[in-house]
Amino acid sequence: MYYYILESAGKKSEVWQEKVKNILGDLGIAGETVSPSPARTIEELATLGIVKGYSTIVAVGSEKIVNKVATAIINQKENNDVVLGVIPEDFDSPIAHKILVKDLKGACETLKTRKLVTTDACFIDPNKYFLTEATIETNNPAEAYLLTSDIQTSVMFNKIIIKPGLEITVIDDLSEKNKKSIFGFLFGKKEIKANTNSFFHAKRFQIETPGQIIAIKADGEIITKTPTILQNRPKVLKIIVARDIISSDK
Repeated sequence: MYYYILESAGKKSEVWQEKVKNILGDLGIAGETVSPSPARTIEELATLGIVKGYSTIVAVGSEKIVNKVATAIINQKENNDVVLGVIPEDFDSPIAHKILVKDLKGACETLKTRKLVTTDACFIDPNKYFLTEATIETNNPAEAYLLTSDIQTSVMFNKIIIKPGLEITVIDDLSEKNKKSIFGFLFGKKEIKANTNSFFHAKRFQIETPGQIIAIKADGEIITKTPTILQNRPKVLKIIVARDIISSDK
C-alpha cells in the first residue's frame, strides 16, 4: 500500500531515515522503500511505484523530492486514485505547514490516519509542478514583463514569489525606474513607498526578463528559467494531512 521514496543524502540523513523506518514499522505501515540513483530519478521511481499498483506514494525528505513526486503523480493522469504522502525533514518548512504536522512522529502517524484533501498545484513550463512556492530572485533590480489575462506590462523587481493558486508577490527595492509600477496602477497609487510588497492572483502567468535569463527555484533547486509560463491547476492532487485540523490548503 505504501511506497516510500527516500531522498539520497549523507550519513546524517541516513540516521534520520533509519529513525523514520523504525517509526513506520512500529505503526504497522512499513512498505517498499527506494532511493534515487544514477539509474533511476525520483520521478522515475514515483512512476514505477504507480505502475506497481501502490495507492500511496510517500516523499521522504525536502521539498525538492516532494515537488518531484507530486509532478510524477499528477502527470500519470490515468491514476486518479494515487495519493501523495509526505514525511518532511524540516518541520518549519511550507510543506510541513501545508500538511499540518509538527514533528516526525506526527508526520508518520498522519500517514496511518489518512485524512485526504485535494489540493492545487502550480504548473510551470516545461511540465513540472510545485506545491509550496517558487522564487525568481536577483541581486539587483531587474525588469520583468508580466502577462496575464488582464495585464501586459513591465515591472522592476528583486524577488518574485509564486505559490499554488498563482498567488504572486513581487518584492521590490524601488529603484527610480519603478516608482510608477504596474501595481501602483492596479491599486490606484501614484507613488509607492519603499519596501512595498505587491500581491495579486492570476490563473495564468507569463514572465519574461528581457536581456537576461533568470533561474526559477523551488526549495533552492532550479526548476526552470525565464521566460516561462505558469498556470494554476486546481484540485489536481490528493494529499494526506493531519486529521485533527480542518484547514487544508493554507
